[in-house]
Amino acid sequence: MDSARRRRWLRWLFVAAILAALAVVVVRARGDLAATFRHISAGSLPWLAAALAAEAVSFACYAGVQRRLLLAGGARLRRRTVLGLAVAATGLTNLVPGGTAPASGWLVGQYRRRRVPMPLALWAVLAGGFAAAVSVLALLLAGAAVAGLIGAAATVGCAALLAAGTAAVVVAAHHVPAVEHWLGRHRHLPGVHLAERLAGRAAEVARFRATVPGGAQVLALSFGNWGLDVLCLVAAFAGLGLPVPWRAVLFAYAAAQVAGSLAPVPGGIGFVEGGLIGAFALTGTPAADAAVATIVYRLITTFGMAGVGSVVLLAVTHRPPREADLEGQAAELAARAERGEPTDRADAAEGAARAEPAERDKPVEGAEPTEPAERGELTERDRLPAEPAKRAERAERDRPAEGAEPAERDRPAEGDRPDRAGGNMCTGDVVCTVSLT
Repeated sequence: MDSARRRRWLRWLFVAAILAALAVVVVRARGDLAATFRHISAGSLPWLAAALAAEAVSFACYAGVQRRLLLAGGARLRRRTVLGLAVAATGLTNLVPGGTAPASGWLVGQYRRRRVPMPLALWAVLAGGFAAAVSVLALLLAGAAVAGLIGAAATVGCAALLAAGTAAVVVAAHHVPAVEHWLGRHRHLPGVHLAERLAGRAAEVARFRATVPGGAQVLALSFGNWGLDVLCLVAAFAGLGLPVPWRAVLFAYAAAQVAGSLAPVPGGIGFVEGGLIGAFALTGTPAADAAVATIVYRLITTFGMAGVGSVVLLAVTHRPPREADLEGQAAELAARAERGEPTDRADAAEGAARAEPAERDKPVEGAEPTEPAERGELTERDRLPAEPAKRAERAERDRPAEGAEPAERDRPAEGDRPDRAGGNMCTGDVVCTVSLT
């Protein structure tokens, strides 16, 4: 089977898997849909429309985070392209187990299809995830303070701890190249070679930087992404005619997002719902109201987005990708990759180390050829087996030089006579015996 046919089969298998996952989601949501429709009236429609609009703008903010990170690295993609990829990745999160990890890997692969270098694609996804984690933890802290679960001193202390942790991660990322350099100087230590390669990969990703204004924009867009999702939850309460638990809604939302991110199930199903209802109950919200509003919210943000994301996912997969416009570091990395050069400093150093002996042994142009032994080659004598080589060496040593007199020890002494039987030279004082066979 040729590669083109194999790709077509894999594409159709992927489509079938997405459709099967969507069917499972619809079957699981059937009971929730029936329970929700009993609580929806004509007056709920404006609120539901507001919830859908808030969710749409939320995804625009997420796409803005990715686009600005790619721009910081020198890759420019159209807004419509990045928005489609963001919606498709979110839909994939709600369809497959493990959610965030497979969707992030898929997003990196889509960036690569558009000629974005691998280090920049990884950096954009990882930096976007880091900004999302910081913003949701900040919302959790603010929600706990508003709900009265922690005091003012604890709020200030936790905020300082979050800020210090964020700064420490950024500083550590900036010092990864220094760690790689230190490991390179101590390569002789056991286990350092593998650590150096890992540090080299991390250094290639950490080489990209966002300016302070650019980083502030990314963080603001990340807060906007989560904040608009909170408004969707508020609209779910209002659309059902239920009182909005303003003091509890921020804390309940953030706690549910943390719980859902740790769940190995599609979209955090079960974990997010349990986190929302439990957090609302903890702050005094009636459990029945929290359960109904949670169902409406999840139908919009999870099951609805799974359907929309599936459609966009199929469209993105089958549509020929449009390459990104590259400049700066991104263009340099792409050019090196096209020439077959290593884009990783560890790989480059290893290649240089392999090439050094060959360059050293290459003969200098115009130099006289050296003897085989000087070139490190085997001579004819070295190629002989061990015993014949020894015999040849003794024969070479005992061979008389051309025109030289025989050695004194090889001349017969006066009075010696040859033994008639064996032809041996024997003295008169010694009786020679020869065994004839």
